[in-house]
Amino acid sequence: MAKAKKPTRNDKGDGTFRIRPNGTCEYRIIYIDEYGETKRKSFYGQSDVVCLKKAEQFLDELEMLKLGIDVRATIPEIVREKCKSDYEKNFMHEQGYSRNLYTISLIEKSNIGKTPIVDLTEQQIDLYLRSLTDYSNSIITKVYRHIKLAYKEAYNKGIIEKNLMELSHIRCPKSNKKDKKVTGLTREEQNRLVEFLKEYKPPKNRNVYKAQILISLYSGMRMGEVNALKPENIDFKNGVIHVRSTVSRGLNYENFIKDGTKTYAGIRDIPIMEGLKPILEDAINSAGRNKQGLLFYDYEHDKIISTSQVNLFFKRACEKCDIEERGQHALRHTFATRCIEANIPAVVLKNWLGHTDIHVTLDTYADVFSSMHNESILKLDTYINNLSSAS
Repeated sequence: MAKAKKPTRNDKGDGTFRIRPNGTCEYRIIYIDEYGETKRKSFYGQSDVVCLKKAEQFLDELEMLKLGIDVRATIPEIVREKCKSDYEKNFMHEQGYSRNLYTISLIEKSNIGKTPIVDLTEQQIDLYLRSLTDYSNSIITKVYRHIKLAYKEAYNKGIIEKNLMELSHIRCPKSNKKDKKVTGLTREEQNRLVEFLKEYKPPKNRNVYKAQILISLYSGMRMGEVNALKPENIDFKNGVIHVRSTVSRGLNYENFIKDGTKTYAGIRDIPIMEGLKPILEDAINSAGRNKQGLLFYDYEHDKIISTSQVNLFFKRACEKCDIEERGQHALRHTFATRCIEANIPAVVLKNWLGHTDIHVTLDTYADVFSSMHNESILKLDTYINNLSSAS
């Protein structure tokens, strides 16, 4: 067996070379890592040139790492760090941070989520995007935006030389599934539901959700807003409900009461209809003491009531009432539909619903507004005829 040659000082740098017993070359260096600690590392190759090239690449990557740039970072790692930074700087709330972490976890399970972004190819990105079509358009859009954000961050930091997400053929895919359109209850369905809830008697020691359903039905409040109500939010003197908070899902999927609502426009006052007064009065009289001071609370499990809990009961109620199964958000749409049928101006409805822009109201309920087309023509005809008669 050939003996290894004595290490020689490298005249091209600070390391030392030696020829190993198998004839390959070893290049050993001493360096300072990103934590300020002195360490040693060896590089192997068929020649000193190969060893030097590996060492130079390592040292270049180390310098970037010291600047907070991990050149071997994956898409999930890059986006998670960006979201964490935004969250800690209060550019993102806990609810949004939690949703982003969930989206990141979807990418993390894929092959592109395990491969450093610098090693990914156009084909890998394109194949992954094609695989997303079984998800809903909502999920696809969120995943696509996260990948795009990762590439933008990586390009700006010098991790990659080419942003693949800017290529014309790398586009956001569309779902195989049709977007689910939430529709309100018809008048007949609403009457059946209300009658069912009046007669409903919950099993012993079970949570009662019928008050939340009726409040949403008669106010258009989001269910998270209903479950976050406190007795002091009910202002009978001025005849309004002060909507000031909502139930949000935070880190570790724990529900919490968020000061403020889904949007800034969500902080609003909603008029209390006559039919809603006894429901609110009964809810206040039935409310027990809880550490959150809430009007509705899960006393059995000592926790905040989630939207999903009410949603499960609502679906069972719909089944009992022979109503097509739909989520509890249909209650909000039902309220809006009745308002439009009652000729409530769109700008007023916008404020009651807490929409940020009137175009959201008009677009969301475009089909309901369209259904009033013929009735509006008759009203216009009547008005013009009355004008002609008066003259």
